[in-house]
Amino acid sequence: MKFTKFLMASAMLIFATVIIATTDNVLAGLISMPVTSYAFWSVTGVRLFDSHGLAMATLAAIPRTPQQTVNPGGARRLFLCPTDQFTGEWPKRADITAGEVTVVPVLVTGPPAGTFIEVAISDNSLKLDEGLKGATGYQSWEQGLELKVAGYTKEQVAAIEKLLNVEVVAVAILTDGLRVVMGTSLMGLQFEIVHTTGAKGSDRREWTLKAKNDGYQFGYIPLGAALAIPGVTLV
Repeated sequence: MKFTKFLMASAMLIFATVIIATTDNVLAGLISMPVTSYAFWSVTGVRLFDSHGLAMATLAAIPRTPQQTVNPGGARRLFLCPTDQFTGEWPKRADITAGEVTVVPVLVTGPPAGTFIEVAISDNSLKLDEGLKGATGYQSWEQGLELKVAGYTKEQVAAIEKLLNVEVVAVAILTDGLRVVMGTSLMGLQFEIVHTTGAKGSDRREWTLKAKNDGYQFGYIPLGAALAIPGVTLV
């Protein structure tokens, strides 16, 4: 049925173009379109166009990484900021232009002043995930991250305690240097945390932190190169 509607709509557009060309009257051609559509609906009971008119979804080409260009996986640095340190929603969909966040967050002035804090992650342990899920008309994004921190010290215990019942916005620096933001100040990420001592001397004694949330309007998004984010450093 969709293909038939497409053919009939195309024929209607061609018909309108012919009328304009033969009569040299643009108005006559434009009028012929709704008249033809109404006549088709009256006879068949099928509308050529939905209630939103001629509006259609548009797509864009999805490029892959070019040849002779590296595409490293993983991430190497992570920064967290509690959601209550933001004065407004960040990032929101209106902050995204051409696939990247172009608006800096506004944090509380304090004291203490709002800022992102770095987590000293273990090498090759930070992983980010996103997924577009749901049936047509109900889709949203899911975001998740996982990391490990080696060791077990009183300083680590004190820092971990500060994550209790705290939602955060995260900024990660990927292996290629790209900065991305996860979560929002309205829908933060909250960690589930596990520690293991291992069973013998060669086992890994480490913390594992995992966070996941869904219902987002977007996945993790690159940050504009010119944006200065408090507490987020590249080196």
